[in-house]
Amino acid sequence: MTRKNMLFKMIGQLLVAVSFVQIMPVDASIFEYNAGVGSVEKTIFSEQELIASHASLPISDNRDYPIKVNIDSYGIVTTAQSAIVVDDQSGAVLFEKHPDAIRSIGSVTKLMTAIVFFEQNPNLDQVVTLDQDLDYVGGGRVYMTYNDSVSLRDVLGASIVGSDNTATQSLVRFSGLSQDEFIARMNQKAIELGMFNTSFYDATGVSAYNMSTARELVLLLDSAEGNEIISNLMKSKTYTVKQASGRSVTIENTNGLLSTFMNEYPYKIIGGKTGYLPQAGYVLITTIDNNGNSIHVVVMGSESKDARVSEAKGLAYWAFKTYKWPE
Repeated sequence: MTRKNMLFKMIGQLLVAVSFVQIMPVDASIFEYNAGVGSVEKTIFSEQELIASHASLPISDNRDYPIKVNIDSYGIVTTAQSAIVVDDQSGAVLFEKHPDAIRSIGSVTKLMTAIVFFEQNPNLDQVVTLDQDLDYVGGGRVYMTYNDSVSLRDVLGASIVGSDNTATQSLVRFSGLSQDEFIARMNQKAIELGMFNTSFYDATGVSAYNMSTARELVLLLDSAEGNEIISNLMKSKTYTVKQASGRSVTIENTNGLLSTFMNEYPYKIIGGKTGYLPQAGYVLITTIDNNGNSIHVVVMGSESKDARVSEAKGLAYWAFKTYKWPE
């Protein structure tokens, strides 16, 4: 082979490699393995993952989706067992790590609970009382006292902002549906949203059998953000509950990402929810905007509360620096 032919062959191979990197989503577990922090088994794409990843990319002659401008950047190393970054407008997958692994989701469940609750057309100004015998669910903090009147709006606030299990369970009772009817509707709603690998067994997220995938949690988050009240609660750093007795408590949002630079100009958090169970690890789903361009970020199975925040933050920052959005 002549030197000229060898040069043309090398250029051709380089062009193919560059095109492949731009077209195919990157599974970060490959690079974790190369860095010595992952197993070889986790670097292998299943047939289903390859099909799903390829199908998730938009088809457009106008290239109206983010284009990777730094082709040598493959994401960040995460402790999360599953992760995904998706462009909101086009649906393009910018980063993924086992996005179709089915895992417990913990309190992220509460977003579906809120969605189904709103389907029952509740009067949020209605005055209600929590009943310890009917509503109490262990795990986490209970922000309201029992048998002390409070608005249904404040019960919802405690559920979304503070991830209060007891407040969330009471929403089922106040919805007018039975427990079984409510859970059945949660599962039906999941199917309607295209969440075919998602299942719910309780309304609060204390059941480890409440399961989904990183890819499907993007659909849940997008649906929740479509409700203005849920959306406002998700991005509130604090929420104050006032009861008839005069008792008042200010609840801090469990989403620590709200207190980072990802919620300061030019960035803005549009929504999000946390979850935790021993079986789930630490979970965080969020939508972040940067000058009108929004991405969904999901991390599942992170090793700590701090890790889920830093990893979601790192993935968002990486995506905004690595991709260019059309003007």
